Amino acid sequence: KVRLKKEIVTMGQPGVDPRAVVGTYVDPHDWNDLIADPDTIVIDTRNHYEVGIGKFSGAIDPETDSFRDFPAWFRGERERLLGEGKAPKVAMYCTGGIRCEKSTSFLKSEGVEDVFHLKGGILKYLENVPPEQSQWEGECFVFDSRVSVGHGLAQGSYELCFACRRPLDADDL
Repeated sequence: KVRLKKEIVTMGQPGVDPRAVVGTYVDPHDWNDLIADPDTIVIDTRNHYEVGIGKFSGAIDPETDSFRDFPAWFRGERERLLGEGKAPKVAMYCTGGIRCEKSTSFLKSEGVEDVFHLKGGILKYLENVPPEQSQWEGECFVFDSRVSVGHGLAQGSYELCFACRRPLDADDL
């Protein structure tokens, strides 16, 4: 069976085109310097259950249930996040890169200038950045039978709930 979809990961913003405009790509080896900059805010574009098992130190969790909720969240938080003075740099990340492409394109369409995203997403970071240099905390949820991965993309400790489709740790089980 083949289903045609307008979007792979639905954001619901028809004017946003990541093929035309996206944020600046940041190599995994340069990511730590960017997020350590006090003039940078870091936003996790993933859903709350994904953020719940791992994130970059100091990242903002939009607590979204769906990526479709991200634009409304940003518009509601824009003033608090960007303030009135010199706007901070915005660094965004996701699992593999698709949501970053769309979210950085969205922020650019909203007039935010200094928008960056992690090239290849968390997975590329965990694959290439040694654990002793890492700013990643926890594991990364993945949409396959591994459920979660850690550094070196080694299988993590989470299992998937067959009822709610959320990651479960040993305590949850």
